Amino acid sequence: MIIQAEIADYDVGRVLIDTESLVNVIFTDAFGGLGIADSMVNGQITPLLSFSGDLVQPVGSISLPIGLGVAPRITMTYDQFLIVDYPTTYNVIVGWTTLTRVKPYLSPHMLLMKFPTRNGTGVIRGDQLSARTCYATPLKSVACKPLMEAMSVQGLLNGSGSAPTPVAQPAEELEKVILNEEYPDRCVKIGTTLGPDLRMQFIDFLRHHVEVFAWSYDDIASISPDIISHKLSISPVYKLVRQKRRSYDAERYEAMRTEVDKLKAIGFIREATYLV
Repeated sequence: MIIQAEIADYDVGRVLIDTESLVNVIFTDAFGGLGIADSMVNGQITPLLSFSGDLVQPVGSISLPIGLGVAPRITMTYDQFLIVDYPTTYNVIVGWTTLTRVKPYLSPHMLLMKFPTRNGTGVIRGDQLSARTCYATPLKSVACKPLMEAMSVQGLLNGSGSAPTPVAQPAEELEKVILNEEYPDRCVKIGTTLGPDLRMQFIDFLRHHVEVFAWSYDDIASISPDIISHKLSISPVYKLVRQKRRSYDAERYEAMRTEVDKLKAIGFIREATYLV
């Protein structure tokens, strides 16, 4: 949950309430805005495990006052904050140490946090706009990065002949293995770098469990409706509306008709008639 808190007499936004964090974290950009002298920072601190699993060396630690709520129902406490220089969309992460002192009740789905104060129960509501921003920003940066695949990339000239076009190739040579001699067209591909003993064990394993492979619709076992079923939840109080028929070319009509006939033949689907 993202909230706004008062830290060192400053209103700080984009404060993440993280119940799984064992420490409080304030990032360098937000800490620089507080105007606190570097001489007050304790530089003797151990590395910190980041969200991505990397070890990050904090700049230092400092004790800061943090206030939650709106006067007069506000609670104040002092706690240690680790100063971390790490790219993030948050300004501060409030961890378990502060939450233990504040004794809040959290309702993430309601974006609500309540806590006891001297003047009654304090209330803080989460900032939904800031939460969306903090969530969407990392996704945009990740989407811009190319996906890492276990493939080797071979450079080939494209049509213009000016720059190579990446073509994905298998990371190793593959060999075809026939799982059933009665059906030579039903085969799988395995890597060629396996040792002789491991290769035979792997092939024997695949042939022993050949029934898990589905080579056609007929090989797919039916699922009992007691496990899962799909139906249209249509209220009888509303009048049914017929959807406008979409227009396709003859080739697509034939392909759809063929697939539907396959599913009907094995009993996967059946035609249902609804009164209009």
